[in-house]
Amino acid sequence: MVLTRLLLTLLLMSAFTLPAEARELTVFAASSLTEPLRELARNYESGHTGTKVLLNFAGSQTLASQIEQGAPADLFISANQPVMERLVKQNLVETPRPLLTNQLVLAVRRDLRPIATTLEDLARPGLLLTIGDREVPVGRYTRQLLTGLATDPNCGPDLVARIEGNVVSEESQVKAILTKLLLGEADAGFVYRSDLMSPAANGLTTIPLPQQHLPRISYPLARVRDGKRQSGAFVDYLLSEPARQIFTRYGLQLENLR
Repeated sequence: MVLTRLLLTLLLMSAFTLPAEARELTVFAASSLTEPLRELARNYESGHTGTKVLLNFAGSQTLASQIEQGAPADLFISANQPVMERLVKQNLVETPRPLLTNQLVLAVRRDLRPIATTLEDLARPGLLLTIGDREVPVGRYTRQLLTGLATDPNCGPDLVARIEGNVVSEESQVKAILTKLLLGEADAGFVYRSDLMSPAANGLTTIPLPQQHLPRISYPLARVRDGKRQSGAFVDYLLSEPARQIFTRYGLQLENLR
């Protein structure tokens, strides 16, 4: 009898230790969401004792490849729909939902001399332009924009060709583009509006882009198959009014406020 009670006590003690591990959530998210998600994770943890939100940031293409290779994740937030659809077709994630919208912007160094204020300035000889690799969302969005500009009578294919001739690097994530600008290794680069909301970006300004050629940028969210079901509470928090206010402060718009 004593042995039976001891075994029951040990089983109960181990049962009480399981939730701490079970309430550890892993979120894979596009690198452009680094700052707002870090703040949101801290806020969520403070209101949910015992829950730890682990954040893994990288280019959406890289994150998708990690999930395909079996990396453990509970939620995935991509910077574009095609990357998410790739995982849907493989049945690696559940049905995605739209979460956020962003905007492509052309950032230039404030200290650039001569200054650059128009798209024509982007084509001048010697200017150093950095863009995203064509395999990552920011690179695809940039190429969509340039394709539209090439058909615009106010720009045309010649201007776009000269702009593309100034490309000195193609980066695997948008944060790398921003870093090159801040370090002075590039003069201009296509990034997201949200990237310019941090104090570190005060040394950058923007060149206006024709609104009719701006691609629609949407961030879908999906639960990863076999991920923890407790992730639903975190999703609800991301869709809440307090989260909307934080996203807005970082230049992002929540698509499905409820």
